[in-house]
Amino acid sequence: MQRKQLKSDNRKIAAGTVITLTGAGLWGLNAVVSKYLMARGLDTMWVVNFRMIMSGIALLIAAAFRDPHGMFDIFKDRRSVLRLLIIAIFAFGICQTTYYLSIDHSNAGIASAIQQTAPVYVLIAVIIKEHRLPAKAELLTLPLVILGSFLIATHGDPHALAIDPLALLFGLISALTCALYMVLPAELIRKYGTLETVGWGLFLGGCFIAPFCRLWDFPQNWDGTLIAGMVFIILPGAAIAFAMYLYGTSIVGPVKGGVYNLFEPVVAVTASAALLRQSFHITEALLRQSFHITELLGIAAILLGIAILTVFGKTGEQDNG
Repeated sequence: MQRKQLKSDNRKIAAGTVITLTGAGLWGLNAVVSKYLMARGLDTMWVVNFRMIMSGIALLIAAAFRDPHGMFDIFKDRRSVLRLLIIAIFAFGICQTTYYLSIDHSNAGIASAIQQTAPVYVLIAVIIKEHRLPAKAELLTLPLVILGSFLIATHGDPHALAIDPLALLFGLISALTCALYMVLPAELIRKYGTLETVGWGLFLGGCFIAPFCRLWDFPQNWDGTLIAGMVFIILPGAAIAFAMYLYGTSIVGPVKGGVYNLFEPVVAVTASAALLRQSFHITEALLRQSFHITELLGIAAILLGIAILTVFGKTGEQDNG
């Protein structure tokens, strides 16, 4: 009986790992398509805000088809509403806004490198909560994934991190709030469901930042390619990605979920080289996309870190909110 339970738990963890990595991978593809949309002239903050609200609505529509009455259950409990608002405002709204503000004051590579420190904050929080020392797998994994993110973002040039203080401030706020959505939603997901929790979180978070992003200033001159790009970043790139990543993290736990999130830059770099250079005929800068040796080393370091944590990490680690 014990062996059967262990097999069932291992299968659940394996499924959670695949789901989490798939969500992170979709975020990586989303970054590539978003870069294309930005190169076509769409305002970055408008795209982020529109994407959040529409992906939230898409998930809520799916929740309504599944259970039209249950989708509002989350608002019947004051404690759940408070947690949902924290997730919506900080983990979704402020996280997305400060990330792009960090980009505005530096560049996407540096902002990403700062945000990818989020697993460190998650690990510290979990260690404090569980009153334990870091496991060997965690101690091996974190330096690898941080090194990998640094190599991908800066090509190994430490001078690239000499940045505007505002870029650093916004980047650190983004990393801290990013850590929140690795930890906070798990309890609500188990209680109310993934579609409801993530849908309301994205929708309310998008409504919160709408006044700062001029959502009403709708872009002109749409064509089929722009519409297809927006559909991708709303559905697979946001709605499905957030739902899969947060559901998977509720299974594997916040520490593993935080590390698996670093699969995103691996997919983004790979897809940029494979797709932007070959398929999207936009700007000369994008056409020059190719692999740099430090990017390959960074990808290898992140994948090795993910493998170590998957194979040697605590299989029983789960967040209980």
